[in-house]
Amino acid sequence: MRRLTTSDLDADHGFFVERYAAVTSTQDVLRSRLMNGGDVTFAAVRALEQSAGRGRRGGVWRSSPGGSYQSVGLPPTSAAPLLPLALGVGVAEALSAAGAATSVKWPNDLVLGGRKLGGIVVEVVQGVPIVGLGVNVANEVPAGATALRGWEVETVGDVVLVGVGRGLELLRRGASAVSEHFSSVDWLLGKRVELAGAPFVGTGAGIDPDGSLRLLSPSGQVTAFGGGHVVSVDGEVWGTQ
Repeated sequence: MRRLTTSDLDADHGFFVERYAAVTSTQDVLRSRLMNGGDVTFAAVRALEQSAGRGRRGGVWRSSPGGSYQSVGLPPTSAAPLLPLALGVGVAEALSAAGAATSVKWPNDLVLGGRKLGGIVVEVVQGVPIVGLGVNVANEVPAGATALRGWEVETVGDVVLVGVGRGLELLRRGASAVSEHFSSVDWLLGKRVELAGAPFVGTGAGIDPDGSLRLLSPSGQVTAFGGGHVVSVDGEVWGTQ
């Protein structure tokens, strides 16, 4: 693992940024530091490439050169279950403000033009949230995904950190604020959603204040699902990265 540079605290987004050429996973860097007694609060680790990046549910996050790959350490919070949603809203809003109209597919995918742009994974280690944030830029992407072609990777990373700050502020305002703001970036709203483990294919009907996905059944009943992953949207299989 070769370290490139370390910047001072950036006043625009409030994180100490460390940059590396290649790591197994930016999550690994912060987790190891934390477990060895280090302070990771508001630390951001970026890498040009990851050899073992991870997505949600332990899946592989493809991390070829050219993408924006970073992890951040955040202050402990009792609202950790809502953290992926709040951060998704914040990052989507920040990217949209920068010119890329981004939505969120419950619970943690960033969507641009109906295709997966990136994702967010949250791990809580010794009570401390460590958040991985990946966005496709100039890297190779799987079939069906998209990327911010023509953008500078460092710029994307900075915009994402601005979004993390927005998400934390939203979380401080409470669960109702998170669910209310989520509605403005909810990509599943009104779409036909097949959720693994659900007894029916329903229509996206927002989220509950606890972050559960609400689906409207063919019979007209709304059911909330606290977990599971989306298998297809409007009949199209939703891929993983």
